[in-house]
Amino acid sequence: MIYTAIFQNRAGKMSRYRYTGVIERRRAWTEAAKLGESNNECLVALVPGDHPVHTYENVFEVDKNDRTSMKTHDVFEVPPDDDSVFEMT
Repeated sequence: MIYTAIFQNRAGKMSRYRYTGVIERRRAWTEAAKLGESNNECLVALVPGDHPVHTYENVFEVDKNDRTSMKTHDVFEVPPDDDSVFEMT
């Protein structure tokens, strides 16, 4: 089964990998987590399917050398972008 594995390292940087694992989710989680450990990354989510992942760092201009703004920003205060807003009916 294909999964999107989302990891975070000690510095707070998020990354995603396409992971092929077993269908049984507990075993898939354990195996994916072991892969992250080898890179000093912690598995935070395992999503069935192959999906793009958009993080704050990728969407907004962030100083890659100073991650303070990423750690202190209000995650619920995202400025609206009229071009990307849509309404589900």
